[in-house]
This record gives sequence, structure tokens and C-alpha cells, in this order.
Amino acid sequence: MSTPAGPPVDRTPQELVAELRGLVGVEWETVWAGPPLPGQGLDMWCAQFGWTPTQFEYVLNVRTDTGGEHVLNARGGSWRPVQSLSHWVWGASAETPEGNPEVLAEADRVWPVYRDAVSSVLGGPAWEGAWDSSFFPGALGEYAIPKVSDRIEEKDPYRMAYWELHASAGSLVSLRITPALGTADGSDAGVVNMSLQVCPRPLEAGWR
Repeated sequence: MSTPAGPPVDRTPQELVAELRGLVGVEWETVWAGPPLPGQGLDMWCAQFGWTPTQFEYVLNVRTDTGGEHVLNARGGSWRPVQSLSHWVWGASAETPEGNPEVLAEADRVWPVYRDAVSSVLGGPAWEGAWDSSFFPGALGEYAIPKVSDRIEEKDPYRMAYWELHASAGSLVSLRITPALGTADGSDAGVVNMSLQVCPRPLEAGWR
């Protein structure tokens, strides 16, 4: 999932809670199967989840009835199957590399606030860790965790937690902060973005 275009997103924890409450009751098997092609069928498919399609080139962007925006990601720009739903939550940037430590410190400050917002809806996370934590999962759905050396060098993901949606057919919710290249080592002006993602739970053994 690429970083959002334009200024960093800044949704409040309360807005994130509202979006999560709208996602808890979603029939995820229907989402993962994928939508019909653009037209009345797509509008009706989105309406069952309280969504309105806003863009459908390569990926499907939808607006929720609480004012948020989700991206439904499918490999190669196809319509199905959907591999994940993503929602940009928060971001910060530095004007120069000298400001990178402040950007990372701000990420540390806001992380528990947004993590607790998710936990207020979904309960405590099944796993949580920082970039230097041990026992990182190897992947979460389509998102492959960088190998240990890259994770340590690039501090990517900077923070991550995931929750299991027990009411769904094996879906996971993850929250993570991702730094842009050059943020950790100070080679460029830093950028960090926090995103929420829902994906099917991997079927293979040992995915944790």
C-alpha cells in the first residue's frame, strides 16, 4: 500500500472509532469475493456496506456514511478477489532531515492513543510491537513484513498491532506506522503515515 498523495491524513481517534464500528458488522466474505464492474451493480454492492464509490481505476475508493474513505486493494488492478481494505489515519512530516527525530517522537506520542481507540472497539490486540521487537509476524495478508535487517535499518514498520475479527470469517485488522525511506537514517526529510488495514486471515500454518 503506497503512501497517500498530498498532505498527511489527520483523522481523530474518535473518527477512527466511528469507522471501525461501521466495519465490525461487515460481511467480509462478500468483500473479499469482490465487487461487480462499475455501474448500478457496483453502486448496489457498495450500498450494502454503507459505502459510495468515488474512484474505480485499478483500485476501488469508497466513502463511508461517517465521512471516511477506504481503499479496496486488488492485485494488478483487477476487481476480484479483494486482498485488503485500507484506511489512512494519521501522518506527519519534517521539512528537513534535522526534523526527523521530532517526527518519530510524535509518532511515539500518538501511537498509544490510536491503538487504544481501536482496542475500545475490538478489544486488546493479539500482537503489538515496535520496529525493534522480536517475534514479528512474517506477513499480514498481502503485507509482507520486511526482513529483520531491513526492519531494523529502516524502522519499518515503526509500530504495528493487529486484532482478530472473531465475528468474521477469519479477517484481521492491523494498525501500523510506516516511515518513508530516508526517515530513519536522516538521508531525507522524514515522513510517517499511520494506516488501518483489514485483510483475510492467512490460511497457512505459522503465519504469526
